[in-house]
Amino acid sequence: MSSNIDFKALWQQQDVLAKPDIKEVIKKSRQLKKKTRNKLLLTNGLLVAVTTYYVVFLFGGYYPTTITTRIGGLLTIMGFVAYLLVSNGLLVGLFKGHSEVDSFAYLKELLTIKKKQELVETKVVKLYLITLSVGVALFMIEYTIKMGVIWGSVAYICLFAYMAFVYFYLVPRRVRKLRADWAGIIEKLQTINDQLTQIGHLE
Repeated sequence: MSSNIDFKALWQQQDVLAKPDIKEVIKKSRQLKKKTRNKLLLTNGLLVAVTTYYVVFLFGGYYPTTITTRIGGLLTIMGFVAYLLVSNGLLVGLFKGHSEVDSFAYLKELLTIKKKQELVETKVVKLYLITLSVGVALFMIEYTIKMGVIWGSVAYICLFAYMAFVYFYLVPRRVRKLRADWAGIIEKLQTINDQLTQIGHLE
């Protein structure tokens, strides 16, 4: 039996009530890929804008008086660039995917995208947040000194409280939703593949 069972071939042989709707599965997978792609494009656009601002700020007409400000700015830029490089690798798969290939190849394609996105949303994002927190904390030293002890402390408390909220709540919540979205589509596509394989054995 050939391992390349066509997505639509032999499908009509099954009971309509016993099979997932292929068109619906394809439609949902395309919608999810488009949604993921648009979010990444928006995030990347914002990061490019912020990175440009930092570069102009640090190396333009303004010269920070303390080394911590420059180090903090550079760390922040490094975090932005690292995230952009990794996430752009995911964008390539989201743009070039085709659902017209056989179902096994398409399932493999979706699993690859899911794996890459989980890498971006977990390890890469967490590393980015750590780098960003350290970078911004160093960057703020020069300015919080001028604010005084009380307001400077308030500024740092707000910064680290927000970063902790993102790191420990928003990121895990986003990852759980991501896994649930992909799992539903992949499970249905896997069911289709299993049923097509059974039909192939009966041929």
